[in-house]
Amino acid sequence: MQRVSDSQVAAPSARPATGWAQGEAGHPSDPRWSGPVRINLGELLSCARARYPGEEPPLRFLPELDRLVEAVNAEADLTWEGAAAVRERLLSALTQQTRLAALMREAPNVAAADIADPVFISGLPGSGASLLQNLLVEHPSVDAPTLWEMLYPTAEGSPGRLMLIGRARAQVEESRRHLRHRTVGRLREATRPGGCHQLLFNAFQSPATGMNLRIPRYVAELENADLTAAYAFHREQLQAITSRIPVASLVLRAPFHAVRVEELLRVYPDARIIRVHRDPATVVTITAGLSAGLRRATSLRVVPREVGREWADHLERHLARASAADRRLGPDRLLDVRHADLVSAPAATVGRVLRFLGVEPSPAVLGNVEGLVRSTAAPASPPHRFQADDFGLSAGELRERFADYVGAYAL
Repeated sequence: MQRVSDSQVAAPSARPATGWAQGEAGHPSDPRWSGPVRINLGELLSCARARYPGEEPPLRFLPELDRLVEAVNAEADLTWEGAAAVRERLLSALTQQTRLAALMREAPNVAAADIADPVFISGLPGSGASLLQNLLVEHPSVDAPTLWEMLYPTAEGSPGRLMLIGRARAQVEESRRHLRHRTVGRLREATRPGGCHQLLFNAFQSPATGMNLRIPRYVAELENADLTAAYAFHREQLQAITSRIPVASLVLRAPFHAVRVEELLRVYPDARIIRVHRDPATVVTITAGLSAGLRRATSLRVVPREVGREWADHLERHLARASAADRRLGPDRLLDVRHADLVSAPAATVGRVLRFLGVEPSPAVLGNVEGLVRSTAAPASPPHRFQADDFGLSAGELRERFADYVGAYAL
């Protein structure tokens, strides 16, 4: 399929949804409304079913949806606009489920699509995982689904494709507005590689949901949940995407793949994993900064110190569990990459990763890699960077807290 540049697509204007929430008195758009807004699960399901009159749509993962909505209503303290955005995203997930079932039924080639030797990049925001994925797709034999494809995996054909790209672009622009143009996520575009945690969200079990929503208890519970069924659904959606765009080497990315090795290998037994490492003090600070900014778009309550503590604790558990990958995967299926090497010697580092993928790098590709790294390293105007003390953290204390990890990877 021909890729489309973001510059070719105009973002649609945002429109608030209606009939989506409930409260004790009046509609939440009423100026007198001051409390958090709740998602009405019954109304959400009714709306999803109303899109398919005369038939019962094959909705999946409803207990998981119930738990997520319950957590959002209990913890997230949603604003009116936040509840509208969350409702729309949940409704989109239900719609993708129904469309995928129809696609599998009508196009047997989709279910038969082969996904061989996929590579999963794991790394929290700011680690360099997104940069690495974008550099790898400079090689013509390497591909990764774009953000809009991850958001709408069942899209077929050209009609409506530009509209979906426009919707994805609007989401990107909205997130940037709330992040106040910080120097992160500069490769986040609708038509650039997107994180495949979007596919797990369509099963209502994405650990990355805690980035956008204040649901710490739910995220902690999800850490101990078995996501095998969610990864199986992840694969079904990926088949829908790759049946349209066959590729030799498929590279996927999400923050938490390295802590889900057991479930991942049950569904993708030939998978390989790349872990991207960076100074944890920097990663915690960037993750907390992104999370706080994104939550301001949805929540009445965002306390930077609370967000910083939450992500420092989460990263500590994350790194402890990610060590399981060493025991399950040998050196031919597990590769560690340091952020410092990626930015100081991009051609050599990407060349090493391409050989891990079984692809031979060419001088032209490595030249493109060097150019892309230079362009992303250019300072923003004006530059804004997250600081640890913005979130009640100390960079020195974080490095001491994660000293074993820092030493293991010479960070």
